[in-house]
Amino acid sequence: MELFKAAKEAMAMRSKVNDMDKKLKAQVIDVEYDGIKIKINAKSEFLSIDIPEALLKEKKEKVEKVILKAVQNASDKAQDVMAEEAKKLTAGMKIPGL
Repeated sequence: MELFKAAKEAMAMRSKVNDMDKKLKAQVIDVEYDGIKIKINAKSEFLSIDIPEALLKEKKEKVEKVILKAVQNASDKAQDVMAEEAKKLTAGMKIPGL
């Protein structure tokens, strides 16, 4: 019967992971850096980016640097949210890949 119990627990965990996945996808994070506005969901899927006209008039190197930093900030925030949700799901257990 232990095998049945383990299978049942695995199915329950899978359901929780699927629910978390949907929640992360629906959770939109707004990030602004140096005038650049980025929308990203908690699964690190970029939804939009708005670059101010004034920045586009700057030198190419500066524009690239600012955009890169804005994207890195957005990605970091999305990963922080994902980690918090995973921590809730696993009750603090360390599970590889989550």
